[in-house]
Formats: sequence, structure tokens, C-alpha cells
Amino acid sequence: MVYIPSLTQTQLRILRLAKKYPDKAVRLSYEIPIICNGDEPIGYPAFLQKLIGLGLVEVYSKQVRYDSSRYQRDSWNKYCSDLALPSIYAWDLWRDKYIAKQNGSRYILIPGEEFEHFSNVWIQEIEVRAIQPSGGSILQ
Repeated sequence: MVYIPSLTQTQLRILRLAKKYPDKAVRLSYEIPIICNGDEPIGYPAFLQKLIGLGLVEVYSKQVRYDSSRYQRDSWNKYCSDLALPSIYAWDLWRDKYIAKQNGSRYILIPGEEFEHFSNVWIQEIEVRAIQPSGGSILQ
């Protein structure tokens, strides 16, 4: 078995999923905050770059697009799923909780103050495949 350096739980999940479907590319979607001058991001997220650098996965395809945050939208939809008619008051409560939850993060995405105004982000959609090293398996 190939020795795997200390990887995060996210990296291990990606490897397990890629190994489970070796003939298919695993599609990952990653949101990146728009910072500074708003240039399109270059490269890959650090968690994925480490897997690439270690020769555990290869990138099959990559797309980058500008859109509103799906993560915020999903969080909002989950928050108000039991509300018959979400209000601006519910939006303000969710927004405050969402911002507080990010405390300590490197970049904080702040949803707009207007009802259902989500942050704009870069969305990277990356398809990866596990690389099977010669002489052993990636995970057992």
C-alpha cells in the first residue's frame, strides 16, 4: 500500500470517491470569493493542489464561471424550508447567523442586505480522476 501523508478528511473523501468510480471523473464544485481586482482565479484550491502534487489525482477538466453563491442560496433555502412565506425579517436573521458562522475564516462572504441578494463568487467546476500508482493501491 502506498503511504498517504496526513490528508484532511475532505481530501480523503475525494480519493475514496475517485477510487470507487475509477472509470469516471469525479466532479467537484468550489466557490472562491472575489477579492482585489476580481480577476479569474488561476490554479486549483489548496486542498486539491496537494492531491495533484502528490500524484494521487489528475485533473480531467476545469471550468471557471462568475455567479451568485450556490452555497449561500442552499443555506438560505434550508433555513427557510419550513416557512410558508419567507420575509425580509427571516432574511436578516439568517444573514446575521450566516455571517457569524464564518467568524475566524480568512475571507468572509457577506450576503447583501436586500432580500435574497447573494454574494457573487467565482465557481470552479473541476473533474478529477484517481491515479493508481504502480505497485499498490491508493486506499485500502
